Amino acid sequence: MSDLSFTSQTMSHKAVQAAFKLLKERTNAYLNTQEKAQLRKAVHFGAFFHEKQIRKSGEPYITHPITVAAILATLKVDVDTLIAGVLHDTIEDTDATYQQLTKEFNADVAYLVEGVTKLDKVKFRNIKEAQAETFVKMLFAMAEDIRVIIIKLSDRLHNMRTISAMSVSGQRRISQETVDVYAPIAERLGLKTIQKEMERHAFKALHPNQCEEVETTIAKIAGNRKKAIDKIRKTIEKSLLESGMAAKVVARQKSAYSTYKKAQLKKLEIEDIHDLFGVRIIVKELPQCYLALGIIHNIFPPNENGFKDYIAVPKQNGYQSLHTVVTGPYALKLEVQIRTEEMDHLSEAGVAAHWIYKQKGKTSPSLNKARNWLNSLLKLQKDSVSSLDFYENLKNDLGTDEIYVFTPKGDLVQLPKKSTALDFAFGIHTSVGSHAESVQVNGEIKSLSQELKTGDTVKITTSDDLKVHADWLRHVQSSKARTAIRKELKQIEDSDAMILGHRMLDRALDTYGHSFELVDTKAIQRTLKHYQLSSLDDLLKAFAYGELLPSIVAKKMLPLMKQRRISGEYIPKEALTIDGTEGSIVHYPNCCQPLPGDKIMGHLSQSKGVVIHRNNCTNLREISKNNPERLLMSSWAVKTKGMFHSTLVVDVINKTGVLASLAAVIAEQGVNIVSIDQSDKDSGFTELVFEVNVENKAHAEDLMMKLQSHREVLNVRRKYHEKYH
Repeated sequence: MSDLSFTSQTMSHKAVQAAFKLLKERTNAYLNTQEKAQLRKAVHFGAFFHEKQIRKSGEPYITHPITVAAILATLKVDVDTLIAGVLHDTIEDTDATYQQLTKEFNADVAYLVEGVTKLDKVKFRNIKEAQAETFVKMLFAMAEDIRVIIIKLSDRLHNMRTISAMSVSGQRRISQETVDVYAPIAERLGLKTIQKEMERHAFKALHPNQCEEVETTIAKIAGNRKKAIDKIRKTIEKSLLESGMAAKVVARQKSAYSTYKKAQLKKLEIEDIHDLFGVRIIVKELPQCYLALGIIHNIFPPNENGFKDYIAVPKQNGYQSLHTVVTGPYALKLEVQIRTEEMDHLSEAGVAAHWIYKQKGKTSPSLNKARNWLNSLLKLQKDSVSSLDFYENLKNDLGTDEIYVFTPKGDLVQLPKKSTALDFAFGIHTSVGSHAESVQVNGEIKSLSQELKTGDTVKITTSDDLKVHADWLRHVQSSKARTAIRKELKQIEDSDAMILGHRMLDRALDTYGHSFELVDTKAIQRTLKHYQLSSLDDLLKAFAYGELLPSIVAKKMLPLMKQRRISGEYIPKEALTIDGTEGSIVHYPNCCQPLPGDKIMGHLSQSKGVVIHRNNCTNLREISKNNPERLLMSSWAVKTKGMFHSTLVVDVINKTGVLASLAAVIAEQGVNIVSIDQSDKDSGFTELVFEVNVENKAHAEDLMMKLQSHREVLNVRRKYHEKYH
């Protein structure tokens, strides 16, 4: 470093001096003399390499990394993290190299700076993809060294503080990414101070009018309630002191962004939010938390269901505290939080408290929680189809409150709020969720879609015969359950697609007087190369998904002499047989709802794969005009399996009890009713629309005859929908 000379101009700038002074004030208390010297060296190193760079605000660029280090200093991180904070932009934006950082400081500093640099390097097609990829990159960086993310979060926080220097569109883009990606990560890592400040700046940039309105409303309510809150605070302080407990009692206020989110989510007026204002009690020892709770409940009556014990069962980010809602003077409801000094520090510093614990020879609970969370996310990411799929699945979990439920053996399972019994099943193990047949909640039989609440005891019964169903996605809340269901559905669908694709190829080859057994390996490899596919399985799936036409591909697989002899229109020898075992790979559209027994024709859709229509379907006529080569001659097997969807329209005389009577008739036939719709017509009759599941056309017609024989029924018919959905 001795060969580097620094201009006094950069370091003498008022903004730089102010930033450096703040950094020194925050680090003086906990860095030793040698560490302080290293940090000063880093500041001069950064100032030299950023010398000619100016921020959009007009200040020397070095003010930004110094301030980032000052933010890190509030978390009392180690000196290598502070130095990396000062130098985090040098590799990306200056001539400084990884090797220089290693030589002048150490390999740890160089590694951290490079880690932060890598997060910013990739370009994306759109904002959603960028957010998803950013999150995945941050996830892997966290798994390597969590300090990389603490630096990045501090960097983002300072950028949010100075966001007004950007264009309005830039402010909105950065702010949306902050609330979607960065603030939730800060929350999960227990960095509450950083999270709250990020959200405040983002709220102002995204929703300036709502932000001002919420802040004004809170200020107005605060003015009205200030005396009452202060009286409650003093009463608590006095009562604790009389009980021989020295405690710190402070008033606290919910942030504008948290208030806005809660009002939106629960459709509440701001005045009706009970934890808008509250009191926090900070005691010395853990047992005093529960003693203080008893004293509080003795002074002010607790509200039913208003107590949460996050000490016995901490949040996923390690947060610990007792929360209780009480009714104070003037019928004022407010939340009281009780915690120890250590818990209070952890609630603000989260994983960053690790370095304080390290000095005391302890292990940080927040860091352990963060590592467990990271491990679960890495598994989810591995099982996801894409980064976007992973991120969209996970977004609901980020920043969501948890519930705590028990297994029959008393083991605790942590789930996102509003989770169902099915979420619980997948929370136990993927195989339990995949084969979940029934559930008991607190000893009572419930549906798998039953929403759970903290304290429930849940027992799942499984069956090996059961398979995951696409409908399950509507009944789960957790990203773990959603990812597992989608992965298994994809595996089932791919398996179904390969079987169906093989049948389609066999049928096409047979039409040309050939068979799959006669196709040589070279012909298959030539075909795969032509269509840029890596395996025969991919080729077979491409037929079922409507991406390739079997008639054209089969021709390419024939010997060259045989290909030359083929002329004229392709007319298959036999129809593709549909027996209902094809699973989700074959679609029966809503436009005509074909049933076994109807005359049918298939269509190879590029978006839906194999779609089966009734022969007289109007949509099929349009397809035959525009894409005749995509028609697929089809027929039902003699015996079909499964249930098929059908809509029955029943015109009835408008009388009380008719609907219930007809529903009973349908139930007597063992037919499941999916939905019922009713509309009154001008001519004095009512149209009832029953969506039902039946085995075939004969089953539907038998049911229609039973309904037609009812006294009040005028007419029964199967409905043809106008559009194909």
